[in-house]
Amino acid sequence: MGIRHILATLFLASTAALPGHGAAQGTGFTHPGTPLTVSDLATLKSYVDQGRQPWKSGYDQLKADGKSQSTYVMAGPFATVSRSPDVNLWPWRNDMIAVWNLSRMWYFTGNDAYAKKAHDILIAWATNQTAFSGSESMLDLGDYAYRFVGGADILRGTWSGWTASDTATVKAYFANVLIPASNPYGENMFGAANKGALALNALGLMAIFNDDTALLDQVVAQTRTLAHIGLRSSNDIGMLGDSLRDQGHAHGQLLSLSMLAEALWKQGIDVYADLDERLLAAGEYFARVNELAPTPFLPFGTTDAYYIADNTNRGWGGGNIALNVIHGAYAVRKGRPAPYIAQRRLWMPVDSTSFMFMKEVDTSTAAPAPALAIPATVSITSGLNDIDIGNSTPTGTSSYANGTWTVKGAGADSWGTADGGHFAYKALTGDGAIIAKVETIQNTSPYAKAGVMMRTGLAQGAARATMLVTNQVKVEQNMPNLAVYGGTNYGNKALPIANTVPSYWVKLERIGNMITGYVSPDGTNWAATDVGRIDGTLPATIYAGLAVVSHANGTLNTSTFSNVQVTGGNGGAPGVIPAAPATLLAEPGDGAVPLRWQQSFGATSYTVKRSTFSGGPYTTIASGVTDGSYTDNSVSNGMTYYYTVTAANTAGTSANSPEDSVTPVHPLTNVATGGSATDGANNAANAGLAFDRNSATKWLYGAPTGWLKYDLGHTETVLRYTVISASDVAPRDPKDWQFQGSNDGTTWTTLDAQSNQVFANRLQPKSYPVAGGGAYRWYRINITANNGDTASTALSELGLFAAKP
Repeated sequence: MGIRHILATLFLASTAALPGHGAAQGTGFTHPGTPLTVSDLATLKSYVDQGRQPWKSGYDQLKADGKSQSTYVMAGPFATVSRSPDVNLWPWRNDMIAVWNLSRMWYFTGNDAYAKKAHDILIAWATNQTAFSGSESMLDLGDYAYRFVGGADILRGTWSGWTASDTATVKAYFANVLIPASNPYGENMFGAANKGALALNALGLMAIFNDDTALLDQVVAQTRTLAHIGLRSSNDIGMLGDSLRDQGHAHGQLLSLSMLAEALWKQGIDVYADLDERLLAAGEYFARVNELAPTPFLPFGTTDAYYIADNTNRGWGGGNIALNVIHGAYAVRKGRPAPYIAQRRLWMPVDSTSFMFMKEVDTSTAAPAPALAIPATVSITSGLNDIDIGNSTPTGTSSYANGTWTVKGAGADSWGTADGGHFAYKALTGDGAIIAKVETIQNTSPYAKAGVMMRTGLAQGAARATMLVTNQVKVEQNMPNLAVYGGTNYGNKALPIANTVPSYWVKLERIGNMITGYVSPDGTNWAATDVGRIDGTLPATIYAGLAVVSHANGTLNTSTFSNVQVTGGNGGAPGVIPAAPATLLAEPGDGAVPLRWQQSFGATSYTVKRSTFSGGPYTTIASGVTDGSYTDNSVSNGMTYYYTVTAANTAGTSANSPEDSVTPVHPLTNVATGGSATDGANNAANAGLAFDRNSATKWLYGAPTGWLKYDLGHTETVLRYTVISASDVAPRDPKDWQFQGSNDGTTWTTLDAQSNQVFANRLQPKSYPVAGGGAYRWYRINITANNGDTASTALSELGLFAAKP
C-alpha cells in the first residue's frame, strides 16, 4: 500500500463540552504517523543499515527480543481483558508488544513473515476481544498505545499485504472496545494527572488511526484545556501535576503528553508551542531534577493531592523515550537549547524502543493550534449582589474599599450537602472565572471559611463548586450535585496549604460544562485540585462570587479578600506592585543561558538582570519581556553568571526574584565513532559494546585487570573521557587505571591516572579531564585493579570527548 501524506487543514473546533479549543484536520490524516512517519522509519532504517550507533545497538536488542520473532506464539486472544482486577492482562500486553516489535522488524528487514505475524495477532484480537474493563483500563491503553496503534499504522502504511478490510476491522476494534475503555469515567471525567494524560494519549492515537476528526478535535481540546490532566497541569517552570508525587508518575504524565504531541505534530498540529513551549520546560525540569542539579520546587498538585513538600525520589533513572521525543521536537526541529535533557541523554540506556525516537535531523513542520480561549479575569470593585443561603442569619453584607472586599456572613456550613452562608455574586454568561486571595477569616469557629463559589442557581441545594479557605489553615473543595471523578471522596476534600495562617489564593473556572477548582500560593502557580461536570441542560448563566460561612449560624464572620478578579469585572481596582517571581531557573546552554521563572500575579512585563558575582551588582540585559522565559545569548562559555528577574506593571516594580547561577559550556563531542575497538582478549565484538553509545550494553572482561582500546582511524585531541559503570555489580567496576594515547598502537603515553574510584550507582557516568595530552589515533584504558571481583571487570561505556564546532 502506498504512503499517503496529506497536510492537515487546521480549523477551530466546536465541541459541546469544550467549545472553541481544538484543532482538527479537514482533509486527511498521515499514515503511518502515530507518531512515526514513513520518513522517520526510512531514516532509522538507513542508520541501522549503516551500523550507526546507538541505533544499531537498539535494533540489535529489538531483533533479539522473543516477541520480535516470526515464530512468536500468540498469548491470546481473549474475549475480555481487565486491569484492576487483572484478567488476561499479560497475554494482551505481550501480544501488543509483539505487534509493535514485529511490525518494526518487517520494516527494517523487508521480510513479509514479520508483517504477517503482526497482522495475524492484531486481527485475532480485533475479531475476538469484546471488552476491556477494570478501574485502571486507561493505564494500560495509554502505556501501550504507541505500540498497538503504532504497529497497526506501520502495517497499514507500508505493507502491501494489508487490506482495506484489515483497516476496517482494526478501526472497529478501537472504536467499539479500546476507545470506550480509555476513559470509562465519562465525558471529561479523567483520572488525575498521569492517569488522565495516559487516557488522552490512547484516545488521540486511536483517533488518528481511525481517521476520526471529531474524536481528535475533542482530544486536542481536552489536552489543551483540561487543567487537571493536560498541558495546563503544569506551571511556568515546568513542574507537572505529579512532579511532587514521585518521578515515575511524573514521567508517566510527561511521556503521555509528549507522545501525543508528537502524533499530533505528524498530523500537522503543533501543541509543542502551547504555553510558552511548556513541554520543553517540563522535560528540562524533569531532567534537571533527576540529574540531581539543585532545583527549587513550588507547591503544586492534582485532583489526587496537593503537595506542599517535595519528598520524591529525585535521581530516578528512567525517561529515555520521553526525553528523546522532547529533544527531537525542540532541540532538533526548533533549534531550542535543552541542556539538561542533552546531559541526561549522554548516559541513559538505549533500548529496543527508545532508539526509534532518537533524531539528528527533522525538517517536518506543523501549524500552531488556534489560541486557547481560556476565560480572562479583571478586577471588580462594585456590582456584586448579596444573598444569604440556607437560612443564614443575621443578614450578611459585602463592601469594597481600597483594593479589599469585606464580606460578612453567617451560616451553619458549606460542605457536602450543607449549603449555607453569605454569597456576594455576579452573573456570568458563558465561560468565566473568579480569582481571590483570602486575606483574613474571623475566628467564629475553627471551621469558619471564606473563598470563591460558582452556582448554577441561587436556591439552596443548587449545583455548585466552592474553594474555601478555613481557619484550620486548609482549603476545602466541594462540588455537590456535579459529576466529579472520584465522587464525594474527591468532591469533598480538605487540602493542606503552603501557609501558616488561613490565607491563600483560590480560583474557580467554568469552560463549557466543566468547572475546575484551583489553589495557589501566589496567584499564578495554579494547581487544579478539583473538577466537576454540569450534567443535563447547560445553563447559559451561572453565578460566581465570594462566599463566607461563620459555621456558627447567628454570628457573622467578617472575612477580607484582596486581588478579586472575575470575568467581566470593571477593572477599577488600584494598581498593586506585583510580587517578585517566586523562583527562577537558569540552564547551562552552549553560548546561551535559557531562563524560566514563575510569573507574578498582575505583572505586565519582566526585567532580566545578570551579574558575575553572587548577590550582584546586577546589570539589566533585557526589559519588557512579557512571557516567563528568556534566553541570554550574550554569554561566554566557561564563565559563571548570576541571574535575577523583577516583575513590573503600572504600579511599580517588584523586588528581585531568587537568584540562580549557571556556567554555560560548549559541549564536547564523543569522537569514539566509526572506528574499531579491541581488548586484551582480542575480542572486538565484546570491546565494541563499550563504544556503541548505549549504556544498556557492557564490556565484560574475564579478568580483574585488563585493557580496552579504540582506534579512531585518525588523530584527535581528547580533552575529556568518561567511564559509565555497568548495569551488573559494583565489584566489577574499574578502580585503578591509566588512560593512555598512542599514534602507533604499541607505544603508549599516560594522559591521566586514577585510583580508588568507586561508582555508587549502576549506569553512573564519571568524567575525567585530559590536560595537555596532544592528538592521538589510539586511546585505551588500562585497568590495573577493579573493586573486588576476582573473575571479571565491566563497564558500560568509554567516551572520548573532543572539541568540535
